[in-house]
Amino acid sequence: MPDRLVWFRRALVAALACLVLRLIGLQLWQGSRYRDLADRNRLRVVPEAAPRGQIVDRHSRLLATTRSVFFVAAIPQEFASESRWRWHESPHATAAASRAAVFAQLSRLVGKPAEELERRFRSQRTLPFVPATLVPEIPKLQALEVAEAHTELPGIVVDAAPVRDYPLGRAAAHVIGYVGQPTEEAFPVLKQYGVRPTDAVGRSGIEQEFEAYLRGRSGGSVIEVDHRARQVRVMGRREPAAGQTVVLTVDAKLCSLIADQFGGRPGAAVVMRPMTGEVVALVSVPDFDPGIFVRQDRRELQQVLTDPESPLLDRATMGQYMPGSIIKLLTAAVALQHRIITPATPLPCVGFVLIGGRRFHCWNRDGHGSVTLRDALTVSCNSYFLEVGRRVGLERLRAGFQHAGLGRRTNWVLGDEPGYLPPPGRWFSEGEAALLAIGQGEILLTPLQAAVAVSAIANGGWILQPWVVKRIGDHVVERSVGYSLEWPRDTLDVLREGMLAVVNGPKGTGIQAHSDQVRIAGKTGTAQTHIPGRPNGWFVGFCPADHPLVALAVVAEHGGSGGELPSFIAKTVCEYVAAHPDAVVDQPADAL
Repeated sequence: MPDRLVWFRRALVAALACLVLRLIGLQLWQGSRYRDLADRNRLRVVPEAAPRGQIVDRHSRLLATTRSVFFVAAIPQEFASESRWRWHESPHATAAASRAAVFAQLSRLVGKPAEELERRFRSQRTLPFVPATLVPEIPKLQALEVAEAHTELPGIVVDAAPVRDYPLGRAAAHVIGYVGQPTEEAFPVLKQYGVRPTDAVGRSGIEQEFEAYLRGRSGGSVIEVDHRARQVRVMGRREPAAGQTVVLTVDAKLCSLIADQFGGRPGAAVVMRPMTGEVVALVSVPDFDPGIFVRQDRRELQQVLTDPESPLLDRATMGQYMPGSIIKLLTAAVALQHRIITPATPLPCVGFVLIGGRRFHCWNRDGHGSVTLRDALTVSCNSYFLEVGRRVGLERLRAGFQHAGLGRRTNWVLGDEPGYLPPPGRWFSEGEAALLAIGQGEILLTPLQAAVAVSAIANGGWILQPWVVKRIGDHVVERSVGYSLEWPRDTLDVLREGMLAVVNGPKGTGIQAHSDQVRIAGKTGTAQTHIPGRPNGWFVGFCPADHPLVALAVVAEHGGSGGELPSFIAKTVCEYVAAHPDAVVDQPADAL
């Protein structure tokens, strides 16, 4: 018996020793781990999204902002005798009946079926203390009615949430972009900055490119819960910080004016300050309302996403078109630079040019007679520039076009297409080189590239990088200086003289752009397409001609010649600028 007691005591001591050692291990070596696990089980973080920063135009007009919308929600742990039943179990009959009565009362106030409210409650609820949204958005008067009836609606709350809003609708939509839930590819990166799967983030345009500045800093509360995940108290709170304001160079009123002038026809226009490179209008038609991505209306979204005219495509930066006769300005500059011709060199136009045994026709089959460079630009004589292109040759044409910004991206902050030029070293016949000189054949450019190139004629021969963001918060955004084409003064003078005659001369192809209010210099272009008889029309130019405030490029898809709709739109823009110079000029000292 004594031996048994001894062994029992030894076993008890050993067991106690093991227990003590285990407790010491749990406290000293694993205490912090289990403390973290306990805190995670005890504490919950309820995030609160920050209001997105505003996007405004150059005159502080709101293009994108955040507005508060009222919504109705139910707090599960306080809702209709919820405490009488356990969270993961079915409610008792009394709880279900009480909840049904609340839904019936709420249905009369918000105009939604009680069955729909019940479905939303079951699908939206997560934790007992997290509100389950029943009505995502209601008018203010209805919100007040629900709030006043809170004694009859236990557990029902009315609150406000920030929602993206676009006060000017479609104005500058392709520049602004839109918001939506993060994509699967982007979410792992955004998650590091507190973004949740249901948060609205930038999906295109400025909204996407400057997401880090617009997003702001999320806030929220730390909640202590009991063993049944019900809220006990609020441990702490951090207020969300709104995103920064992004100030653009665009004039929203001018963008809307240009879009209206297209009358629904597909096309694009770019208006920029030739002395600074700032884009004051960028329009792509058809456009879209960014608000549909906030409203998440399936019918509206389906219509935009399946529209064969591709309204989400930014034709101003992503649309690539044959330039037609607007390229003759650069052809002339290259020919003058290499002394192939002089401004006074006469060339005959009999209605066609014979190159390699093949006839290349002028648009005027009767011919223009003997023409000089100024006259050839005025009447857009194909024969003249076909012969000039043949003499210059492909390599010098290609190099000159590329130096003027064609065939490569402009470094537009939102991304753009490079267009197309024949690759160096490729063999081309004289006829193909001649076609290149009049903007036909293997050459493509974007309206933004065209605006940059014509700006060089207006500003004295400088290729500037186009930019659209002036300021982020209090920080002024730096811009690139650009580079000089080193065109001689007499080259620029003869190009400007020809462009003035195009719009203001009796034989000018751009006479539709003539205005009694402002002197406009320009060049029209008509580029053949795959649809016979439906060419793309172009107009490039600047105004006022003597002291240019803006340069512009307009293309109308399948809209006839450049002397029609594009010229009319150019006239409208220049008359607007002449009547409202402050709309596009901040200060007179911002020139090169």
